[in-house]
Amino acid sequence: MEKEMTPNEKRLQQDCGGMLAQVQASVEILSPVPVSGKCSEKDYRRLFIRDPEIKAREGKMAYVRPEYHERIMRITRVIGHDRLNLSAYIDHVLTQHFDQCEDAIRSLYAKNYNSVF
Repeated sequence: MEKEMTPNEKRLQQDCGGMLAQVQASVEILSPVPVSGKCSEKDYRRLFIRDPEIKAREGKMAYVRPEYHERIMRITRVIGHDRLNLSAYIDHVLTQHFDQCEDAIRSLYAKNYNSVF
């Protein structure tokens, strides 16, 4: 019996038009940090300082401004005890961002999307 696709899997399949290889990601967020912006040390470690879901070489390159790069490298070296790389940390931050802002992103996308046909 074939497993039913999750909403995220369906959205990726629709939005990427076949240009995306299937990547398995199992992100579990038990209690997201409130959008108010405050994050406990426990939440921070659980959300961001953990093993990556994908290998860095499977991703894409992106520019990170130098001051953020330095800050992230210090975070991953000190808090992550040199076991966490820059790509994994950024992936965790983006996962949390998309989880918290999904509704707003979907709404804005729908308002600004003009079909080609």
